[in-house]
Amino acid sequence: MLWLEVLPENERARIEPSFLRRTFKRGETVLLQGEPSANVYVVDSGHAAVKVSTPHGESLTVTVLGPNSSFGEIAALTEDEIRTSTVVALDALAVRVLPHRVFDELRRRVPAVDTAIAQSLARRLQNLSDRMAEATFETVQRRVGLRLVELADAFAESSTSASLPLTQDDLAGIVGATRPTVNQVIGTLVTAHLVTVGRGHLDIPDVSALRRYLR
Repeated sequence: MLWLEVLPENERARIEPSFLRRTFKRGETVLLQGEPSANVYVVDSGHAAVKVSTPHGESLTVTVLGPNSSFGEIAALTEDEIRTSTVVALDALAVRVLPHRVFDELRRRVPAVDTAIAQSLARRLQNLSDRMAEATFETVQRRVGLRLVELADAFAESSTSASLPLTQDDLAGIVGATRPTVNQVIGTLVTAHLVTVGRGHLDIPDVSALRRYLR
């Protein structure tokens, strides 16, 4: 549950003037890993990739955020307030930005906000646990397919098809596999007419067919 959803109407009205609205084009950086954190962000429309830098200088996409999600709350809870990841717009992205000062005051007035954040963290940990189990027991081919179906639901253009503004590098990071291995799996899906590859995007012409393929 997004922390905004637990706010009483009077609290929503109280913080609304403090929100700054910003928009980003595809490829624009919203936040940079390692920089000081000063705000909490709420996604109104569009999608963003959360990326982390490895000790070897590589950038891995770990998840994708969509409408009604938020980021920056965790940094607001820590004393150093340093960004732990980079956030990049995947398409036309619109966000609301709330200063940490206002967010901290809100948390003191409405304890349910911290409860909502804790529940969100619990879901993320469960998701991480599920992914680790998948990495142990599922083939890379199935993991790629499962992530594509999840992403298709997030980016669906219609009830049957989806265009994902992701590269194969992005997908490899999300799946937790090497780029060459993911490329090989994508090649198999292309041959099966389940996926098409374009410059900077992956298209799924029939999401239902991909689901059937995974059964």
